[in-house]
Amino acid sequence: MMDTRDDAPAEPQRGTSRRQAIWSWAVAIVLVLGMGLMFYGINARQSVQTAAKQPAIMAAPAPAAGVPRPSSETTTGQRLPAPETTGRSQ
Repeated sequence: MMDTRDDAPAEPQRGTSRRQAIWSWAVAIVLVLGMGLMFYGINARQSVQTAAKQPAIMAAPAPAAGVPRPSSETTTGQRLPAPETTGRSQ
């Protein structure tokens, strides 16, 4: 059924008005900032700075001056492996 009034617009308005677009952008910006602050707060609460933990592997102490280095048999309690051969006679 056709609208026969003379004051009716020829075509319906398409899209959004400028005012609606501005409000949409403002709401989107506020949501993004709010979520960013929320995630920042959660992260800050979970990663509170604490004292440094002990390392898993302790560094070896510096060698003493004037003392010869111990042989490998005495440090691990195991003998050195036999040298690998290529299978060729010399």
